[in-house]
Amino acid sequence: MLVQQESIVRCDRDVFSQNFNRLPHEVQHALSANPLFELRALAELSQRIATRENPHHPKGDIHVERGASAGNSRLDPRDWAKSDLNSLVHEIETGQTWIILKHIEREPGYREVFENCICEILDLAGKEILEQIKWFEAILFITSPNRVTEYHIDRECSWLFQIKGDKDIHFFDRADKDVLPDAELEKYWMVNNLSAVYKPEYEPRAMVYHLCPGIGVHSPVNTPHWLQNGDNVSVSLNINFQFHEHAWENLFKANYYLRRAGITPSSPGKHPVADRFKRYAYTAVQDVRRKIKHSPVIGSHNEARRQYSRIAELVGSR
Repeated sequence: MLVQQESIVRCDRDVFSQNFNRLPHEVQHALSANPLFELRALAELSQRIATRENPHHPKGDIHVERGASAGNSRLDPRDWAKSDLNSLVHEIETGQTWIILKHIEREPGYREVFENCICEILDLAGKEILEQIKWFEAILFITSPNRVTEYHIDRECSWLFQIKGDKDIHFFDRADKDVLPDAELEKYWMVNNLSAVYKPEYEPRAMVYHLCPGIGVHSPVNTPHWLQNGDNVSVSLNINFQFHEHAWENLFKANYYLRRAGITPSSPGKHPVADRFKRYAYTAVQDVRRKIKHSPVIGSHNEARRQYSRIAELVGSR
């Protein structure tokens, strides 16, 4: 049963409703003093996740890189798990290390934090949005001083809570077609997660948020962004969910095929009726393909289903 407590997530309801999954906006949170997010506790957490017997992702639920930016030396999680805790903490504090811990809501203590956060977010968003959600996740980012996270877009609707250290996050409006052309979005959903291309000439259009302990920010689906860490170790908690394919993804996939056929599709949102037709048509085709191949519906992972059911039950009880 969810333990009621003082609110963790704080945001003006009008600001939230005006900007939810449309534009970034600042939120506040009350996680910075939680001992679960001390470096030693996080080093222990990373070892547990590195040795999971049933990770959510085939390659494991931990990603560790050394180097000033992405694309540098990636560490084998098994080696990370064998290191002693003091060495891990020293590595984080002095190296150029980037650690991603995925699905931390599967771990005791962190699950309760996640459930409180997501329930408060869904209270702001409206409980009816549950019908559009495929699954939930909590990701922890541990970043060494001065490291850059390169420009990218994400498929999740998320909230990033800064717990320790500080960083600047540079957002761009996803509706700005100079910054993010439709063709890049279509390729992102269909071909390549790294299809979004940073265009330095549009950096003056960035919405820059300075994140420090107690401050967070909302990142709508497919909002381009990059991050610059400050002079200290950064610990950030990302609370997110993914929408069902028919709610967002399948429209871009349908447009991808139309563009390949020599047809220039209209931008999503310009013609809502046409958008619905393309989205539903592509969804129907995918459902037929799955039945022919006897493939499970995406998102049917047992752990994800159980988490969704638990969140739905908790939200309904509030």
